[in-house]
Amino acid sequence: MTGSLQTLVDTILGLLFPDRCASCGRVGSLFCAECQAELRPYPAGSPTVTHPYDRSTFLDAAAVVFVFEGPLRDAVHCFKYKRIRRMARPLSNLLQAYLALHPLPADAIIPVPLHHHRLKQRGFNQTEVLAQHLSPACGLPVLARGLERSRHTEHQARLAAQERLSNVRGAFVWQPSTPPPTRVLLLDDVLTTGATLGACAQALRAAGTREVRALALASSRPERSDHSI
Repeated sequence: MTGSLQTLVDTILGLLFPDRCASCGRVGSLFCAECQAELRPYPAGSPTVTHPYDRSTFLDAAAVVFVFEGPLRDAVHCFKYKRIRRMARPLSNLLQAYLALHPLPADAIIPVPLHHHRLKQRGFNQTEVLAQHLSPACGLPVLARGLERSRHTEHQARLAAQERLSNVRGAFVWQPSTPPPTRVLLLDDVLTTGATLGACAQALRAAGTREVRALALASSRPERSDHSI
């Protein structure tokens, strides 16, 4: 189903079946203001969020907006697994609000790509949809084609720290003959370990990008110290 047709279907369904909050069930919106008020900002000093990163990670900076728990977990699961694409709007608004206060210089947004097998299963790349909603607000184009996941990888959360690095090493490549932008903002929905972002950044730098910054909507367990790129 094309994006425009999906939007039309979602609109019709929204008229027939009024929106309910993905977390509390209140009628009126997909992600109500009361639940959004409960979101916990991700601590700026946590191991995952460092400005700048160690250069060995290939990232100049990275940021996570919220802790992945409670209402936000419900909203993201509704978006990714129940395939409610309209959830991208309230989630992208959260990203927009963060960038308004904490700008990350870039020439383009590149969403972390899915392998084509996982893309076929889900039907869409949730991070790409977030990027498309975020683009007009921050004035940056979205490059959804170019950075490709060249091989299928295991879910990072299932692996130990060293296995995470091996799992995504060499898993991404810049495909076009033209180089990527000089400054890139990598976008992800939920950051598990950071290894995926590091592998993406490495591929972009190998193709000519000079500055890579990353932004993720959420990440789990900020109290842990084993988040490594």
